[in-house]
Amino acid sequence: MQGDEAFCLLDWPRRLDHMQQHSGQHLLSAVFQEAYGYRTESFHLGEDYCSIDISTAVLGEDERFQVEARVNQVIFSNLPVLTYTLRPEEQDKVPLRKIPNLPGDLRIVEIKGLDYSPCSGTHVTSTCQIGLLKIIKCEKYKGMTRVYFLCGDRALRDYGRKQAICGDLGSLLSVGETELRERFTLELERRRQLEQNVAELKRELMGLRAQGIVTQEKSPFFVDLPDTSIEEAQMLARSILELTRATVVINLGERLVLAHNLPTNLHLGQLVKERAQPLGGKGGGNASSAQVYFADPAQLGEFLDLLQAMPLEGN
Repeated sequence: MQGDEAFCLLDWPRRLDHMQQHSGQHLLSAVFQEAYGYRTESFHLGEDYCSIDISTAVLGEDERFQVEARVNQVIFSNLPVLTYTLRPEEQDKVPLRKIPNLPGDLRIVEIKGLDYSPCSGTHVTSTCQIGLLKIIKCEKYKGMTRVYFLCGDRALRDYGRKQAICGDLGSLLSVGETELRERFTLELERRRQLEQNVAELKRELMGLRAQGIVTQEKSPFFVDLPDTSIEEAQMLARSILELTRATVVINLGERLVLAHNLPTNLHLGQLVKERAQPLGGKGGGNASSAQVYFADPAQLGEFLDLLQAMPLEGN
C-alpha cells in the first residue's frame, strides 16, 4: 500500500554464487553448441551442483576436455557480459542461441560476440567474474548426456576438498599425489588376491567341517553356526551334499539355511512357506534350497523343533 516501507537485505554471497553458476552455464552451453552443435535442452541450478542436458547420447573425453579448456579460456579473456532489451522488430538481427516462442520484448544476456540468449536471470558483468568452470561428471540421460559442473567459489571449494582427500590418501599410503593411482591399483589387486586366498581357506575349512559332520552324524544334519555369514553357511551345506545324500539345516542364530540333494519330493521352499511363515518367519526358496529369517528367537526355536520332528528325507 502507498506509504508502506519494506526493508530488504540482499544475500550477496548467495546472489554471487547464482550469478557465477548461471553465467557459467550460458558460456558452457554456448561452447558446446559452437564446437560440436550440441544444444542444451535443460539446466539445473542446485545447492551443491549444476547440470545441463545436451543433445548427444555420447560425449567423448576429448570433447569434454576441449570444451572445458575453451570455456576457461573465455573466462580468463574477461569478455563483457551485457544485458539489454530487444523489441520484436530487432530480434531477427541478433543470432539468438535459442529462439523463445514469446511475444513482446526480450531481455538478452550477451557474452560479448560469443553468445546471445534470452534470459531474465542474474548474471555477472564480465566472464572473469565466473572465476573458473570445472566439469565434474558426465552421464547418459534419456538419450542425452547430463553434464555436471561447478563454477567460481563452488569449484574452488571442490578443488580444496579433493586436494585434502588426495593429501590424506598420500599420507596413508606414503606416496605423492602423482603416484596415488598406481599405488591404489596395486592395493586393490593385493586386496583382491587376499580375498581369493581367504575364500579358498574358507572352502577348505568348510570341507573339513563337512567331513567331520558326515562322519559323526547322520542325515538330516542340524548344524549350529552362530556369527557365521550366509555365504559360509551355504558353502558348508554344499560341502556336505558333495559328500553324501542328505538334508542340511544350518542355524545362524536368526536365520536358517536349508538344503538337500535327495531324489524325493521334498520341497524346501514350500516347506518354509507353509510352516515357517505362519510362525513369523520371512523367506523362501526352491525345491533343493531355502532360507528363513526370524526376528523372534522363540519362533525360530519352534520352527526348528517342528523340523526335527518331520521326516526330512522325503518320500
